Amino acid sequence: MRAMGSKGKPKLTPKRRAFVEKVASGEAPTLAQAYRDTYSAEGFAPHALHVEASRLAKHPDVALCIEERRRVLDARSGAKVAGGKAYVLRRLREEADDMDSPANARINALSLLAKASGALEDAVDREAKRASASEAELLAELEARLSHLYPDIGAIDVSGDVIDAQDVQPEPAESPVSDEPDEA
Repeated sequence: MRAMGSKGKPKLTPKRRAFVEKVASGEAPTLAQAYRDTYSAEGFAPHALHVEASRLAKHPDVALCIEERRRVLDARSGAKVAGGKAYVLRRLREEADDMDSPANARINALSLLAKASGALEDAVDREAKRASASEAELLAELEARLSHLYPDIGAIDVSGDVIDAQDVQPEPAESPVSDEPDEA
């Protein structure tokens, strides 16, 4: 039989209460971080840490307390649990961190978190600009990149004209400077 505290809630150890608070409040971004912050987990391998954190979060008493604490915190902030942005982000972080979840679910959660955080916007914006760019704009970008990579070459033409190697003359080498006066 479960040990019940006052008001019919499960009675938790102080460390479990601290874990519940870190998870429910979002103070720790992942279950593993909440576990690491609460328990002495210095010698744990990352996988073992994830497994233990997931196991503890799924314990019936702990899971019940986490959900109850989230409801209280969400009610205080006026957010609706099912529709709040914080709730969605928290659930995505938990899914990404849950080693018991299938790999594709964790990857999808990470992908959604990356989109929500804007971590991929630069790459997406660049690709969208390239997709709608004219040929002249793409050639100008290519010339600028090549000039940056090879600054010693000088002007770079990527317009499509073929240049024979014999048409390209190397610049004359500078004559060596001598400390001796010229004899005339």
